[in-house]
Amino acid sequence: MHVDKAAKMFVQSHTWRTSFVPQGYIPIDHITSELNANKCALQGYSKEGYPLVIGFGAKHYPGESSLETFKKYVVYILDKTIASASARGTEKIAAIGDLKDMAYKNVDLKAYIAAFQILQDYYPERLAKLYLINAPNFFIGIWKLVSRFLDQPTKDKICVLSNDVIREVLLSDVDVETLPSDYGGKAELLFIQDVDVPNFPRQVASVPA
Repeated sequence: MHVDKAAKMFVQSHTWRTSFVPQGYIPIDHITSELNANKCALQGYSKEGYPLVIGFGAKHYPGESSLETFKKYVVYILDKTIASASARGTEKIAAIGDLKDMAYKNVDLKAYIAAFQILQDYYPERLAKLYLINAPNFFIGIWKLVSRFLDQPTKDKICVLSNDVIREVLLSDVDVETLPSDYGGKAELLFIQDVDVPNFPRQVASVPA
């Protein structure tokens, strides 16, 4: 990345983070609805040492929470996954977007675009790769719309896998003991809120009086 561009992005990211994440982390009480839906798993590490985060498209319902809450959830996911990366001496993350059983009622263009813009603008060069799997036929049209908002370096790291190669490709990148059983591995899903990560704040949700 060009030095001037990198410096500009650093300042931009710092300014945004001071405003959007004033405590230095996202309090889980701000994203309770997202966490309770179990939309995301943090599944150990890939063979290259990148933390593996898995998102489930069919568990997202537009309108159940605000776009602002969803953005906070995205930041929580990225911060926790990157903290997991730092524990292994890397700065990059690997991801799987599982779109199994996704229907039109789950589609949320604003949320998808917002998530990618946060990743691109405030976490540049963090994504090592993203596999989109189990995509329904209608997703092609959705992806064409979303991809207009992605820069080329981000697009180059995203691969939509056909169903017949999912197991083969994922096992080439992730050990069988780490990959969830739904994808040909032997592991159980580890939802992100249940995973302890070094150098990431441990939080307990408050209990209403």
